[in-house]
Amino acid sequence: MDAIIKISSSEFNEEVFKKLKSLISSFGTSDITIAVSNSTENLLRTESKEQYWNRLSKSVTDLEDGKGIVFSMDELEEYLHKIPG
Repeated sequence: MDAIIKISSSEFNEEVFKKLKSLISSFGTSDITIAVSNSTENLLRTESKEQYWNRLSKSVTDLEDGKGIVFSMDELEEYLHKIPG
């Protein structure tokens, strides 16, 4: 199963995190990707197809070059408790 859950940073709080954790735990072993971006709605409206593919290609290259961040659910939870909010 694949799912995309999109929320604004102002909505992301401990309650939402706990609900996501519960949902994810129900799937057993899963891969989880978290993407943080500045309002992509405006970008997608003004971005040409070529610009989109260039941005996508750069993202894939960055991941292949090890520029991604990998962490466990426990590490994410620990991090979220440290940030103000």
